[in-house]
Order: sequence, then C-alpha cells, then structure tokens
Amino acid sequence: MNNDPYISIVITARNDDYQKGGFDRMRMAVDTLVLQSKKYNLSAELIIVDWNPPKDRPLLKDALILKDTGFIKVKFIVVPNQIHKGYNSIERINIINPAAFNVGIRRAKGSFIMATNSDIMFSNELMEYIASKDLREDSFYRAFRYDIDRNVLRVNSLNERMNFCKNNIVQVFSENSILLHPHGLHHHPVLQTDCGGDFILFSRNNWHKIHGYPETNNLGLASDVLLCYMAYLSGLKEVVLGKSMRVYHIDHESRWRCKDEGGLVHIFRNKVYNRLKSGSLIKKIIKKTSLIFRKTFDFFENLFYKQFGTFLKYRSKNKSWDFNVKYLIFEHRRTLFSMLRGERSYVYNGENWGFPKENFKEFNLN
Repeated sequence: MNNDPYISIVITARNDDYQKGGFDRMRMAVDTLVLQSKKYNLSAELIIVDWNPPKDRPLLKDALILKDTGFIKVKFIVVPNQIHKGYNSIERINIINPAAFNVGIRRAKGSFIMATNSDIMFSNELMEYIASKDLREDSFYRAFRYDIDRNVLRVNSLNERMNFCKNNIVQVFSENSILLHPHGLHHHPVLQTDCGGDFILFSRNNWHKIHGYPETNNLGLASDVLLCYMAYLSGLKEVVLGKSMRVYHIDHESRWRCKDEGGLVHIFRNKVYNRLKSGSLIKKIIKKTSLIFRKTFDFFENLFYKQFGTFLKYRSKNKSWDFNVKYLIFEHRRTLFSMLRGERSYVYNGENWGFPKENFKEFNLN
C-alpha cells in the first residue's frame, strides 16, 4: 500500500528574525495549515528546508514546537552553512531561496508539490479544493495573493483567522502588474505571474521534468515568473483558481517594498485599475497603452544593458544594490525570451538540481 501523501508543501526558512517577526509569521502559517488538514482530512507532507541555520540559535525542528500535526507529515531538512558558502553575495543573503526550494522539491514524496513562502496562509476554500484530490497531471495551478494586516498574529481559532483575513486586506495582487507585461509575444499567452513565488502547484513528475525551480540568481528575483513559463512550455495548462481560493500573505516590512507603496502607483492599481470590469473599454485602452510603453522601455533598457551592463555590474558589485537588482531583471527577461523563441531549453537547471547526492540531516515529527 502506498502511504505517500497526496501533496507536498515546501517552504524555506531559518530561525532568525528575518524581516521583523518572520518566525512568528511562519509559526502561524504552519499552525493554520495543521488546523485545515484536520478540517478537510488533507493528506499532506510539509517540508521545511532549514537553510544555513544560525549557529547561535536552535534548529527550526527544536524552535517550532508542534505537538499535534493533524494529517500532515512534517519533515525538516537542514542545509548547513558549508553549502551556503558556495554561493555569491552571502554577506547580503541568508537563504538562497531557489536552491533551498529545490532541496525540498527533490526529496518530496507527494503526488503533487506546492512551493510557497513561509508566511503564507491559504483560504479554507483553497484547502478544501486541494483535499478533494481533483488536481490534474496536465495542469499547473496559480492563486491570487491578498496581503493582510499583521495583527492576524493575535487571532487564535481557524474560523476567526479566516474571517480576519477576509476583512483586513491591505493589498490585492489579483492581476499582473499593468506595466510589467512579461514578453509581448503574441503567439504566446500572458500567464498570471504576479507573486508566483507565493503559490505554484503541479505534479511531482512535472517538477522533475523541468528540474525544479530555476536557479537564475541567488536572490530568486523573477525566478517564479520564469517558472510559470517553464511549466507552460513543458506542455502544462495554466489553471488560475477562483478568487475565493486565495492565499493570504501576512504583511510585514520588506526591502522589496516599492518606494511608491501607498502612493499614486499603489492607489491607481488597487483602487482604480483592478476594480474595472475585465472587458471594459477603459481597461483595454490602459492595457494597450501599457504594452506600448513596456515595449518602448524594454528596447532602450536592453540597449543600455547590452552595452554597459556587464561593466557596470562589476564596477558596482559592492556599491549599488539597486543597480544589481535591475540587472538581474534584465538577465531574467533575456532568458525568458530565449525560452519562448525556442533558442534554449525550458529546462534551466542541470541534472544535479536540489543536491541529490548530499546526505542532508532530516528530521520527521511523525
């Protein structure tokens, strides 16, 4: 008899105060998942990749006290500091997220695998749908993200948390950013890529087919966008779940937060554009105008980076964090175009993705 779980859920973390309260957010996310597994008889495996654990703090397996895990099998995989030292920019990055995800994905046992962040909770509707075991081998699944007030950390019961999430939304990511058209090629669809790192789910067989999360850069910047298109190019059909089947991200301070957050761009996107009907003339005009702007901007941006990118990246290696981030986005877009045009394989990583030969320490709670 096969006792493997129906779904494996992979998150990456470490026992530090990442972005002010990361451990508390993870603890609530895990506790919510356990409660939902009991409510919907969810056959699941939760894999927590403890990447580069701090030497002065307990491992996550010891810090995250879970007395009752419901129907969820919980596994911790510890990736030591020696592995982390093999990457660049380790003085700025404590977790190499794409590589950490791949460690968990490579060792997952579920028929389906979901990659998500450690501060994400799922709506009851989404968990009920997954528990129904209607996921398809030929599809990859996306869900919209809703940022919620961080005071949810004070709420105890599952029903109270879900009600709090519905009534305390800070920001909604229900459509792609209107100024971030991913490719502009008419013979390929525009996939739902906004916040792909918060929820993407497809079969274990297909994760292995594409060799896991693309390790395009150590930050993991835009890797989730590329991952969506890799799944599409491998032959999978995109399924965007209904808006009730959503993911809730616990709001927190972040170095990635847009400088205009709360300003004109934020107001226009969430208060105006996203509230327009999908088929309205105004929305079509905005989309068309934004596409023209995107193509024009891309032309000059690509011209600039092709001429000066490598030189300036080297010169600003330890000086301009913002420039290096923008250069990584340029490199990602160039890779995406190459895949869509058939100039390179949609499989990004090599055969050794996920460190299959490394005998990492694993701890099972049940």
